[in-house]
Amino acid sequence: MMLIDIYRRRRRDLEHYLRRLLGNGDDAADLTQEAFLRVYAAEVGDRTPAGEALLYTVARNLALSELRKRTSRATDSAGDLADLEVADARADPEALAGHRQRLAAVEAAMARMPPKCLEVFRLRKLDGLSQAEIAIRLGITTHTVERHITRALQLCHQALTESRGAAGAPGRARGEPR
Repeated sequence: MMLIDIYRRRRRDLEHYLRRLLGNGDDAADLTQEAFLRVYAAEVGDRTPAGEALLYTVARNLALSELRKRTSRATDSAGDLADLEVADARADPEALAGHRQRLAAVEAAMARMPPKCLEVFRLRKLDGLSQAEIAIRLGITTHTVERHITRALQLCHQALTESRGAAGAPGRARGEPR
C-alpha cells in the first residue's frame, strides 16, 4: 500500500491517537503531519517501505519527544533561582537585607527537603546538571528527577511566601519602599 493511501485511511486515527498521548489537538495535528513527512522521506530514500506500523512508531516517538520537551521546559522555566528572588543587591543596604531574608527562606526550605529531593535540587540548580545527567548519576528516572525538582521548587516558593508574610507586607521585605 502506498503512503498516500495510508494517509487517506489513517490520518484521523493517527491524529486521535496523538491527541490522547499529548492532550492537545493542535500538537497532535502538527505531529501527525511530521510523522507522515518523516515516513515519506524514509520511503523516498529507499531506506524502508512505508507501512502503518512504521507510521505509528514514528508518531509515538515524536509524541514522546514532545512530552519530554514540555516537561523539561516546565521544570526549567519554573525553577530558575533568579525567579526565587535571591539575586545580589550590593548597592542598596535595605534591598540587601530583603535579599538575605529571601535567601534564608530558601535555605530553610532546603533544610526541610527530603534528602533525595535536596540532592536532585542541588545537582540541577547549583551544579547545573541536566535532568538526564542527574538521573544517570543517581540511578533514577528522569520523571523522578522532575518530581523532585518540582517538589523542591514548591517548598522554596512556600518558604518565600511565608517569609514575605512574616516581613509584614506581601512581596516586600522590611524596609523596602512602597
